[in-house]
Amino acid sequence: MNEHETQSTDGVGLNLPPPVVDPDDPLLIAQTLTYVTDDGSVLLSFTSAPFSFAFKLRFFLLEAIFVAVLLYAVPIGAHGTVVSISIGNLFAVAWFWYNSVRCVDITSDGGLRFWIGNIELDVPYDKIVGIHRLDGSCGILSPALVPHRGLMTNPTDGVAILTSVPSTPFWAWPRSAGRPERSIGPLRCPRLKIVFSPAGGGLNFIREVENEMQHSHENGG
Repeated sequence: MNEHETQSTDGVGLNLPPPVVDPDDPLLIAQTLTYVTDDGSVLLSFTSAPFSFAFKLRFFLLEAIFVAVLLYAVPIGAHGTVVSISIGNLFAVAWFWYNSVRCVDITSDGGLRFWIGNIELDVPYDKIVGIHRLDGSCGILSPALVPHRGLMTNPTDGVAILTSVPSTPFWAWPRSAGRPERSIGPLRCPRLKIVFSPAGGGLNFIREVENEMQHSHENGG
């Protein structure tokens, strides 16, 4: 009896069933996505700088004007004006999302990876025509570069990246490599120009990109 009890005690925990893995576990999904997407190709990553006080002030004033017009138009029965302004405001919000440069990565593949809105764009170094600093420009639009993607979250410090890559219309998805660019007769999409305010300053971003481009050129990339 004692030997049997000893054997039973020694065997406790040896025949337990394997743990049940829930495929819908959010933590497991997040770990899987991190493993799949983090391929080690990113050398440096630059996020957009936080919105400056001047940018926030402009946005607040525009929204205040929008609310004031609505409060004035509703009592007098200008419903068409209310609907038009509301739709315009929605388009403005969508434009901000479409032009929001979330991040710019310097990759080991010899190029820049842009995360704009919900689109990922890879531009090799040989497709970059020029990079220069913007200072004292309007935060939302840079008139000398229109049409361009992105905006300056800090109106006093930003960069413009000029490429020879065709830009993507807002209603379309980026084309796969090797496919001809979109065109309607002689009309073609303008070249992609990206404007944003990198965290850490525009000069630092330009310096790092130029160093990586030089390093890639020396290594025959």
